[in-house]
Amino acid sequence: GDARHRSAGLAALRRATALTDAATAPGTAWCEGAAGVALAIADSPAAREDPELSGWLAARSGELAGIGPLADDSLCHGESGLLELLAHSALPALLPDVRTAWVRRAGTLLASADRAGPQCGTPGGVPHPGLLTGLSGIGHGLLRAGFPDRIGSALLLAPSRTPSRAP
Repeated sequence: GDARHRSAGLAALRRATALTDAATAPGTAWCEGAAGVALAIADSPAAREDPELSGWLAARSGELAGIGPLADDSLCHGESGLLELLAHSALPALLPDVRTAWVRRAGTLLASADRAGPQCGTPGGVPHPGLLTGLSGIGHGLLRAGFPDRIGSALLLAPSRTPSRAP
């Protein structure tokens, strides 16, 4: 897009940050909370260059990295969605300790799935095959936790990458 699109996108991100500040945030979820807005900012080079947006990204990502366990493991509003944010390659420049938080949360998700099975983001945690709130999304999140440099992000529509072979 051109400058109009860039400007409109940045304005939309600024409005979204105003709706998800610490005092009024509807939640921590990718689908309706700070994690989703932060992921959008992290994935936009133009947004990361904006001091207001990059400051918001650093503050909210730091807060989200330190929150307690989420109610489920889903991409939509659970641990897998939060891990998508914490694994984004733009965050270490803003939060030097983000990798430690990501490793801790990813390990907790894996241990929880091993111990109690994956917890879907449905009422009562009822298992279903869906991507955002179901088992396929949780499976994708676990694959991303194990192979973040090879498995693309479903939330960012990023393709997977084939590992390069040594000559």
